[in-house]
Amino acid sequence: MKKPVFYIFIGYVWSKTLLGLVLHPYKSVREMTRQKVLVPVVFSPLIGLVILFVLGRMGSFVFEVEGFRRTVLAVSLSTGLIAILLWQAFLLYLLLSFYLGMKKR
Repeated sequence: MKKPVFYIFIGYVWSKTLLGLVLHPYKSVREMTRQKVLVPVVFSPLIGLVILFVLGRMGSFVFEVEGFRRTVLAVSLSTGLIAILLWQAFLLYLLLSFYLGMKKR
């Protein structure tokens, strides 16, 4: 298999699994515990959070925002941060509960 085709395949599987985590997380995490190679996809919100912080730091050097726009930007970014952290906590809870449930069997 050539490298570009392999990268396209990995991107497809990753995005399909992420879409599954958004639309039906219980079912997707249950499938991930059976196929252990997909477990790193659970940590995608943390990867997105790191990218958000890096882009925010780069944007703070390029753009200077003051007044009401700064408040709106701060509220939207903090809301996004809280939402991503809660989503990550929910996915980790599901993952741990499935692993513990499989271990008890």
